[in-house]
This record gives sequence, structure tokens and C-alpha cells, in this order.
Amino acid sequence: MIAGIIVWFTLLFIHGDSRLWWQSHLVIFLAVACFVLDLLVKAGLFKISITLTITIQAVLCSAITILFILQIIHIIQTYEQRRWQWILPIILIAAGFGLDLLVKTDLEKINALIGTIRKASEQEDLNTIEACISSDYSDSFHNSKDALMKHCRSLLSEPLVKKSRELGKKIEISPPRADVTFTVKVEFDEQSHYREYQPFVILKIDVDLQKERGKRWFISRAEILEVNKQPITWGDVR
Repeated sequence: MIAGIIVWFTLLFIHGDSRLWWQSHLVIFLAVACFVLDLLVKAGLFKISITLTITIQAVLCSAITILFILQIIHIIQTYEQRRWQWILPIILIAAGFGLDLLVKTDLEKINALIGTIRKASEQEDLNTIEACISSDYSDSFHNSKDALMKHCRSLLSEPLVKKSRELGKKIEISPPRADVTFTVKVEFDEQSHYREYQPFVILKIDVDLQKERGKRWFISRAEILEVNKQPITWGDVR
């Protein structure tokens, strides 16, 4: 998108169409606003929900796209003999979004990993859970991956989780390691004996990750910090 904007301004400068400059400055303003919002939210200086952040960013990106389309239509009508030039920004922007979809950042991979583990727990999919755990796994209670998976098999041998919802997450990345602290609401299955005591719990969990073979991220350590705002450990859960 940045490359597309640069090329766009270069073409505007060449042709000097003053009627489009206010729209072009608005494009830059909206792009900067989108970037600054993302920066402030990640830094924790602007506290709004993830859903609202994504919604605002989607609106800003849509406005930028609409302005580009309007300018392209205007310029093609005005400079029909140079129509091919105005396709260049579109190609660059499309390539930028295409590369973004193909090349996943560490943050995107980590978010996907946490989401996969959460969904696998709902579906009692032990194979998927095991595939996300590092072979060097250990925590304050489980001294190996096998010990953790034995615990998981015991918990998931009967209906346990109906659904879960992420309430908050903090990620610190220092490749090849990362630390994720997240809070999740876990609603128990109707057939789970835990539901006799309460319909859901709110868990706060700290997870260490490490990047291994194929540049994939794996969970190398997981510690339960809180249950329903009360400090707790693996030993208490067991």
C-alpha cells in the first residue's frame, strides 16, 4: 500500500492535476490514522476492544480504497491516452495484500497457534493439541510433553468444553522465543461433571513458545495463573 501511494503521488506530480490533491492528502491522512491506531493499541496506550480496532481499521482501509477508485476513474477519463499508468498503483497494492496473505508474520503465526489450541480443546482433538506442543515441553508440574499429553487425555476422556472465548491477550516476541499471557472464558459441556459446580470458568494462562523446525512456533511451557481471578497453579488444578 505504501508503494502504491508513492507511485500515485509521483504520477500526480507529473500530471499536476490540482483537483485531486485534496483527495490525495486525505488518503495519506487515513493511511497514517490506520497505522497510528494499530501502533497505539499494540503499545497499550489506547485501550479499545480488538473487535472495535479491526472495525475501525476496516473502515479506514475501505475509505482509502474508495478514494483510490474515484481518483483512478477521474484520471482515466481525463488522460485516456495514458490509461496504462493508472493500473500500476492497483497492481502494487494488490501485490502488497497478496504477499501479506502468503507471508505470515510471527504475530500472526502465534495468534493462529493459540486459536488452534483453543479450538482443539473444544473439539477434544488430542492429535492437534499434541502437534502444537514442543518435544522439549516442561512446566512446574509436567516434566515432559508425554506427561502433559497424559493429563490432557485424562481431562478430555469425557465431554469437557462446550466453547471458549478469548477475553484478552498480551504477546511479547523475541525470536526464537515468545511469551503469551491470555485470559479465556471456558464454558463447560452440559455433560461435564464440572458443570455441576459452575457453568463456566475464567482462566488466565501464561504460555512460552519457541520457534523450531520449518520456522513454526510450538508451545514449550504453559502455566495456569488464575481461575476466576484467584491465583492458582497446576498442582491445584490436578
